[in-house]
Amino acid sequence: MNEPVRILVVGVGGTIASVKTSRGIAPGMSVEEIFRKALRGKLPGNLKVDFLDLMRVDSSLMYPEDWVRIASTIFENYWSYDVFLILHGTDTMSYTAALAFSLRGLDKPVVLTGSMKISDDIDSDVPRNLWDSLIFSREAFKLNLSGVYVVFHGKAILGVRASKVSSIDLDAFASVNYPYIAYIQGENVIVNHIPSRRVEGSLKLETSFDDSIVVVKAFPGIKASIVESILSAGVRGIIIESFGLGGLPEWLIVKLSEISDRLPVVITSQPIYGGVDLRKYEVGLKLLESGVIPACDMSKEATIVKLMWVLGKLRELSGKELVSSVRKEILKNYEDEITPCYDLT
Repeated sequence: MNEPVRILVVGVGGTIASVKTSRGIAPGMSVEEIFRKALRGKLPGNLKVDFLDLMRVDSSLMYPEDWVRIASTIFENYWSYDVFLILHGTDTMSYTAALAFSLRGLDKPVVLTGSMKISDDIDSDVPRNLWDSLIFSREAFKLNLSGVYVVFHGKAILGVRASKVSSIDLDAFASVNYPYIAYIQGENVIVNHIPSRRVEGSLKLETSFDDSIVVVKAFPGIKASIVESILSAGVRGIIIESFGLGGLPEWLIVKLSEISDRLPVVITSQPIYGGVDLRKYEVGLKLLESGVIPACDMSKEATIVKLMWVLGKLRELSGKELVSSVRKEILKNYEDEITPCYDLT
């Protein structure tokens, strides 16, 4: 008889753990309570499930330090379990799912799920998302689908490609510029795509995130002087959400060209899908020639977390050496999070 798949379910809060209070819904249930209420004691077969309450917070209140706590919990329990299931709030789940960067050598599945409704709602999605996550966890272990995944509304998404695209729909997450990994239907997992991530060496933590960055959304009329304000704040990296494939006002491009050799400037796109290609339009070529770093087809969430992770690894560097090293790291594909758009290394 096959040994049961050992799953550690880690609760960190969010809507899936929330109850109604006099001041709105707020996390108030333990992991065991969530399971008992949503699944009424029924679990998929061939599983051994343990529970761990790590924290109980609204995910909008999470910090990079909380990513470290989650990653460290996985590391500390790594050899005792086959799969790790994280119950998480949806607002920042895509950021936490990018913790794949900090778990180098991860050779087991880590699954994140949550809900858009609380358990007490008549149309709650807690039962479905819990069940689907358990089914996917079991099959992912059997199929050796290692890595970090988001399971939501019947779909499995590679964590570094997941993005929340709706604030109200039950089908709230999408896979950005990347195929869905699998579809879950009852007891069945229909695999759609196998990630090409490579596992090198044994598990190790790389959790020195540097959050001294800023994200700027371009808009018609944006002032170039905003760059000076950013510099005075002492940031070590800037992410610019450009128009379309990478368009910005010329006066802003001129300003960025003055700083891009001493401060990493990463360009991503405001639309969710498509990414940036700075070679197509004249304005994009000017931006490329200014020395910025394209995020290619990375999601906005993955771009933010990856830059913080890279800067954390390069704390001793500054100036041109920092920019050069960040460029190489951003364009390097670690977890299938990026399809390098052109060789700028």
